[in-house]
Amino acid sequence: MFPTLLRKIHRLSRRLWVRVALISGLAFVALGAAKLFGPMIPDGLSEVIGADALNRLLDIISTSMLAVTTFSLSVMVSVHQSASSKWTPRAHRMLLADTTTQTVLATFVGAYIYSLAAIILLSTPYYGEKEIVTLYLATLAVLVLIVFVILRWILHLQALGSLVDTTARIEREALRSFKVRMERPCLGGHVLEPGGIPAHARPLLAERTAYVQAIYEESLQAAAEEHDGRVYLDAPIGRFVHRGEPLAHLVGGGEALDQAARANIHLGELRTSEQDPRFSLIMLSEIGSKALSPGINDPGTAIDVIGRIGRVIGSYRDEIGHGVHETLHDRLWVVPLDAADLMQDGFGSIARDGAGQVEVLISMLKTLAALERHPDPTIADAAHRMSAEALARGRAAIGFAPDLERLEATAPEALRQR
Repeated sequence: MFPTLLRKIHRLSRRLWVRVALISGLAFVALGAAKLFGPMIPDGLSEVIGADALNRLLDIISTSMLAVTTFSLSVMVSVHQSASSKWTPRAHRMLLADTTTQTVLATFVGAYIYSLAAIILLSTPYYGEKEIVTLYLATLAVLVLIVFVILRWILHLQALGSLVDTTARIEREALRSFKVRMERPCLGGHVLEPGGIPAHARPLLAERTAYVQAIYEESLQAAAEEHDGRVYLDAPIGRFVHRGEPLAHLVGGGEALDQAARANIHLGELRTSEQDPRFSLIMLSEIGSKALSPGINDPGTAIDVIGRIGRVIGSYRDEIGHGVHETLHDRLWVVPLDAADLMQDGFGSIARDGAGQVEVLISMLKTLAALERHPDPTIADAAHRMSAEALARGRAAIGFAPDLERLEATAPEALRQR
């Protein structure tokens, strides 16, 4: 299926070596173009530019790009290690997928390969006098690109790996994954409710212990239609499954549908946020919880994270009760997101670790009060129950009476009467 192929290509494009290979390939395209357009150069111009001038430029590029690439890699490694130790180890994977960093490093490596290849070709009869002119112009274009990329890299390094940059990246990723999920509730399939799997359905067992990283629902639907079967995806994206546990339950289709289902349920060693909105919430919660540890003691970061979590959850709509969504994949049944799980993912650990800090709980109660006014009743109800939990934790942990009074004054009226 074409959508599945596009998603796989997109996942592959977020890897550093892919961009390095592509831009290095463009370097050889430029070298070939110099040979191709050489005959178009006027005769007089070839006498102005000689091979010596070109060699000097290529030597500068090859020497400087090797040093810049090494320096940039060391900066990237130190930034990633710092972000992992300060905020959350899961942020490391978010930074690894940073397209700006990947493009900059790939450009430096591509320029280095371009200069080496050009130096080697100049020592052969491959280029004539006219081709040297076109190669000289191509080298000037590479130099302009290098200057632009270096300036972009300097501006990018100003915030890379900082708390604001890291939390903003995770929040944007969470909003993106929630938006995609809300545009296609239950991956475009039917809602799989508890007890909704037919008794005669056969389980599709996991062949290894791993996370469910992605589900290619378009290809699953096509396979189910082709083999006249139905797929019940009772292991949602983000679940950690052990070998021998069911990934899904299938009805009809035979062995061919089993193989297609196994090929289109992607397992991996690490959890990802590609189709898993809850994972981004967990990362934000980890940052807020770590900021409340005695060694860091930064309630301001926790308060900032609480606001970001509130914005993310505020974009959610109940997949079951929010209107009637179009069933694009009528042969798939998918477990919907649970509002209570989202609340626990976002606020649970911060409420626990910040139970003794009144300013953190006040910020949380205010955010939860806003979510209680959410048009989706499942979010409103889950927010109310989380407010009760946060208030109960505060009552148990805060011993200073004035702080407790401030907390009680912030709580909803219905909870103050308990």
